[in-house]
Amino acid sequence: MNELKTFEALLSNITPFCRLHFQIRDSAGKMIFFTGDAVPEAFPPEKSQVMVETIIAQNRFQYDTAGPNFLCGHPLRNHQETLGALLAGGHSSRGLNPGEDTPFAGSTQPREMESLLGSLAALVEEKLTTQQEIEEMTLKLDQGFEDLYLYARIASQIKTLKLSDDMLKLLMEELLESMRVDAAFASLSHKRNYKLDLIPPRVSEKFSFQKNFFEKILNLIPLNATATNENYFIINDSREDPCYRELLSEPYRFLAVRVQHQGAVYGWLGLLCFNLQEIFRQGELKLLLSLAEQMAMIINNTNLYKNLEQFVVNMVKSLVFAIEAKDRYTRGHSERVSTYCMLMGARLGLSKKDYEALKWASILHDIGKIGIPESILNKKDQLTNAEFEIIKNHTVKGSKILKPIEHLGDSLPGIIHHHEHFDGSGYPDGLRGEEIPLTARIIAVADTFDAINFSRSYRGASIDEKVIDILEKLAGSQLDPRLVEVFKKVYTEDMKSD
Repeated sequence: MNELKTFEALLSNITPFCRLHFQIRDSAGKMIFFTGDAVPEAFPPEKSQVMVETIIAQNRFQYDTAGPNFLCGHPLRNHQETLGALLAGGHSSRGLNPGEDTPFAGSTQPREMESLLGSLAALVEEKLTTQQEIEEMTLKLDQGFEDLYLYARIASQIKTLKLSDDMLKLLMEELLESMRVDAAFASLSHKRNYKLDLIPPRVSEKFSFQKNFFEKILNLIPLNATATNENYFIINDSREDPCYRELLSEPYRFLAVRVQHQGAVYGWLGLLCFNLQEIFRQGELKLLLSLAEQMAMIINNTNLYKNLEQFVVNMVKSLVFAIEAKDRYTRGHSERVSTYCMLMGARLGLSKKDYEALKWASILHDIGKIGIPESILNKKDQLTNAEFEIIKNHTVKGSKILKPIEHLGDSLPGIIHHHEHFDGSGYPDGLRGEEIPLTARIIAVADTFDAINFSRSYRGASIDEKVIDILEKLAGSQLDPRLVEVFKKVYTEDMKSD
């Protein structure tokens, strides 16, 4: 229950007002802390010990008097378990200092004290419950790291082939050349629809009066056609069926095969030829079926890779939430920094690749804090040199956590170096100027603004206009001067207009 020392300040502040002294003891009677410079006379050790034992045994409020003093206590619970007791003591009807009235004078009876201690105990219990939930979540995340590394390792293997417009067009061109046909098409459903009709100029006039020809002919394929059970449909002469004859004035033959894998149908791949002196041979059908199957496997693998990417994204988001749950002074910090960085990235006209890298680096820049003790993260006083070294290590630790995730590879420089200073005085590598990756310099400006603008455990919040002045003073030493100017525009023209 050492984390309950965070309540020492609260109870100490209450003491002068109500002229009561407080103690928190664990279930064994060991004192966690007491208010005041010395244990007051209202808390004789033997009596306090007996009081705690009675509270633990009966799991309810206790009240006792001895001469002019009284002692009472309320159980502290974590769910159904009683962990200790909150004790209060003082003068039965007067202040702790003789002759001085107390706001609780005449109201220090059992009922009033039970109500007071019950309210205070509820605050303590809420802290205990929240702490336990955070610890359980962190444990689950730690246990899930093995799964994360496993999925990250196999994701790159799954991604060996990836469907694209260029790949599809190349495939259609090869079909036209190798199978001596006049047109080819693909109609696929994969995240977004791929529809490609490849009609060479030499035959384009034949299709000029029939838009969306291949879409229309696919809609005419009967569901009960015998051949479709074998995943293909064939027309050797369009003149034999009026439905197909009406689509084009010139006779044609047509072959379409399903693109499917393990029962999942992704669309159709097909060929058309105006030369009716030949037919589609069995070997050509098998080749097209084989190509369609390979294409379906690529789509299936791409879908699986996308699912794995989303798994990684969700895991990473969980890590961010876990960090900010540990540090109550930075809740929402990562999202705010990411918002500022995205606005700056848009102003700078970053490429799609760099913008994506900045997005992930900014939201994950403090990921390495997952392993830093809360006693350091939430410390109100100035950090010791040893504690600061632990804090400094979070940039490198963060990159090690994310390194196995291929999707986040481009974001690592921003995470590692966002505490480098423009003059070379930062960490971890003492880089200076434009040696520092651009994403890291952008994050440094946004991170500094948010760190000053929002309250921390060691200082109150500043007014944001004053923060801009501070950023200008840091330009050239800690921050990139050019990016400070960009942020000022973001602040005045983008953030202020929201």
